[in-house]
Amino acid sequence: GNGRPAQAKQFLQSAAMSGHWSPAAEVVLQACGQGGQLHTAAIPCSFPTLTKSSPYCKELLLMQHVLQHACPGTPAAVCNAMDDFAEGIWEAQHQWSKTAGNLKSEVLCSSFRGAGDRIKLLEIGTYCGYTALRIAAALPSVSITTLEVDPIHVIVARNMVALAGLAPVLQVWTGHSKYLLPMLAQQRQMCGQQLQFGGLYMDRWGSQYLDDFAVLQDSRLLACSAVVIADQVLWTGASLFLWNVASAVNCSTRLVPVRAADDAIEEDFLSVIVGNVRSKCRGADSVSVQQQAARPPPSLLGLHAAAEVFRKQWIGSLDTSREERNKVAKDMQQQMLMELATLGYTSSDGIVPFAP
Repeated sequence: GNGRPAQAKQFLQSAAMSGHWSPAAEVVLQACGQGGQLHTAAIPCSFPTLTKSSPYCKELLLMQHVLQHACPGTPAAVCNAMDDFAEGIWEAQHQWSKTAGNLKSEVLCSSFRGAGDRIKLLEIGTYCGYTALRIAAALPSVSITTLEVDPIHVIVARNMVALAGLAPVLQVWTGHSKYLLPMLAQQRQMCGQQLQFGGLYMDRWGSQYLDDFAVLQDSRLLACSAVVIADQVLWTGASLFLWNVASAVNCSTRLVPVRAADDAIEEDFLSVIVGNVRSKCRGADSVSVQQQAARPPPSLLGLHAAAEVFRKQWIGSLDTSREERNKVAKDMQQQMLMELATLGYTSSDGIVPFAP
């Protein structure tokens, strides 16, 4: 009922006559309540030719596959088509397959289901939208806001969301979390208690999880009883984040081993946090005399610094080979496991809170 459905219909028709049509556009048209179909024999669904050297080849080929094979308006079919492509194409080519399938999806959905009905969820790190789609399909009463820094990934994700028919409950925002989270906080101030997230899923570089978590705590965007899940906390070096949540009062944290679809790492961990998540974060800048007892151990600060160096190498350096980066990822994971074990962390029985 909101928006401008008549103008949307006109735009979609104009795009279709120019050869820009997809099944996702059909779903959007139907959602506008305008009826009719855009796709006819005279308006074929066409895709550009992509090669392995094409920019974003992996993600765009995924989108093409799903648009061609998934049943429009069916979230499960969209997710299954993404799974088929990831398992049949990406993994066969030894490419990074970043979809939260099988056990990881089960952990996410069951954890957020325990947060209650009709809650709002925040995801930081959309990629192609798979995880958000899985959660939205499993928890139809939940609304999701997901943040993605890469505009091409946003385009792919929005097409997947539109094709699944979930655009009304799943919003994909474009931009970096350090800019978007303050915007969400400002929005919260305008609408009061209505904007508060009962669940948080962080899926970007672990050494930066604490930065996002601190903003969410300070702005009170997280409900006190929010369920917080952080992905791949080992090889991306989420040392300060794990130290903070494990030492928090009235907060229970568990590490869950899950398969990592990457040729560098076979297994990593989800951290699942429940309880009072409003405790103040303590990081590398806790330097006052009163806060010395709360300062992270030097070994964890060292891991954090190393993870930040690795992040810059992984994301932006063209001089580091894949083999070198894979070795650093494995080394980081092993260092994290050894260091966290000395502080009382276990993966089988959950994290045992320790005195900082």
